[in-house]
Amino acid sequence: MILGRSLYAGANLLLLAAGERLDDEYIKRIGELGYSALFVEDDDFDEVQPQEIIEETTRRVSEAAVSEGVESLAHAVHLKSEASEITRELLEEHPDVFRVPNLPDLTQAVSTILRDIIDSQVPLIDVFAEVAHSTYHYRHAVNVAVISVLLGREFGYSSRQLRELGLGALLHDFGKLCIPGVFGHPKHSLANDALERFKEHPTFGAMLLENADETLFTERLTIWHHHEWQNGKGYPQGLTGDNQPPTHTGPLESNRIFRYAEIVSIAEAYDNLVNGNGIIPRPLAPADALGTIMSFCHKRFNQAACHAMTKIICLYPTGSMVQIVDTDAFGLVGYFAVVSEQTEDTARPQVILYADPDGNRVKPKTIDFSRDQRLRLKLMV
Repeated sequence: MILGRSLYAGANLLLLAAGERLDDEYIKRIGELGYSALFVEDDDFDEVQPQEIIEETTRRVSEAAVSEGVESLAHAVHLKSEASEITRELLEEHPDVFRVPNLPDLTQAVSTILRDIIDSQVPLIDVFAEVAHSTYHYRHAVNVAVISVLLGREFGYSSRQLRELGLGALLHDFGKLCIPGVFGHPKHSLANDALERFKEHPTFGAMLLENADETLFTERLTIWHHHEWQNGKGYPQGLTGDNQPPTHTGPLESNRIFRYAEIVSIAEAYDNLVNGNGIIPRPLAPADALGTIMSFCHKRFNQAACHAMTKIICLYPTGSMVQIVDTDAFGLVGYFAVVSEQTEDTARPQVILYADPDGNRVKPKTIDFSRDQRLRLKLMV
C-alpha cells in the first residue's frame, strides 16, 4: 500500500511523504496519531482525483497562522490566569495581553483562502478529513472558514463581505483560550461547570478581536453571535433569527443574530459532526452530518443557510469507498466501489467497481449512476 498524499504531524511539520510504502507499523502509528482516513495509491484508480478547494500550501500556511496565534495567546492567558480567573473585566483592563496576537497573518490567510476558492472554481466540499487529534482545532478553524466562504458565495456576497465572513469564521473559537480546560475539547466531553464557562467563549472571542483592532465590527459580531439559535435558545445573549436568507444589509436590530454568524454556526456544526466533535461523539458520514444539520433547521440554524448547505456538501467524496445498497442496475447490489467523479446530483456519482459482495476483487468497471433514481450507497467509514 502506497501513501497517496503527504501527512503532517503539526500545522506545518511533515510526518510522512506521499509515495511512502505503508507497512503494518506505519499504519498502526498513523492510527495512534488520530488519523481516521488517508489517501492511498492504486493502479486501478489512477484517474480518481478529489477536487481541491484550496491548495495544500494554503491550508498548511493558514493552519500555521492559527497555530501561532493560539500558542501565543494561550501563553499570555496562562501567565495571567495563574494570578486570577479570566473575566470580561480583565480583558478590558489588559487589551495589550488579551488580543488576537498575529492578526495580519490571519487576515492574509483568509485572503489566500478566498483567492484559492475563486481560482479553483470547485463548488463542493469534496474531501475526506486527514487530520490528527493534536492538530484538529487548527484544521477546524480553516475548514469552518472555507465552508463559510462557500456558503457566503451561494448568497452572492462580495469579495469584501467574504473576507469579513472568512476572518470571523477563522477566529470563531479563539475565545475558548480564555477558559481553562476548554480549548481543544469537544463540548459533549465537558462537565457542567465547564460547560457554563464554555458559553462565555463567544463573548471572550469578540473582545479579543476588538482589543486587536476595534474597526473589525462585522467580524466581531460574527464571533459573538455564532452560537445563537434562530428560536432564541442559544448563547450568550439569547438572540433570535428570522430564517430569511442572510443577505440583509440594513441596520442590525439589537435582538437579532448577525447574518454572517448564521453561516458560521452551520459551518462549525458540520465540521464538528464529520470529525466526531459535535453533539454525536463519533465521526459522521457527510450525508448523516447534513441530515443532522437539517433536523435542527429553522429552530437552531437559519433555514435558508441550511438549504444552501445542501448545495455545497459532497455526500460521497471523490476517492471514498462505498457499497451499493440499491440500484436500477441489474446484479450490482452489494458490490463495492470507489467514487471516481461527481455528477450534477452528488447523491448519484460515477464510481469504479472493485469488489463483489463477498469482498473479492473484480476487474475495475466504471458505472455512471447520474440517472439512477433508485440508487442508495453506503459510505465505508
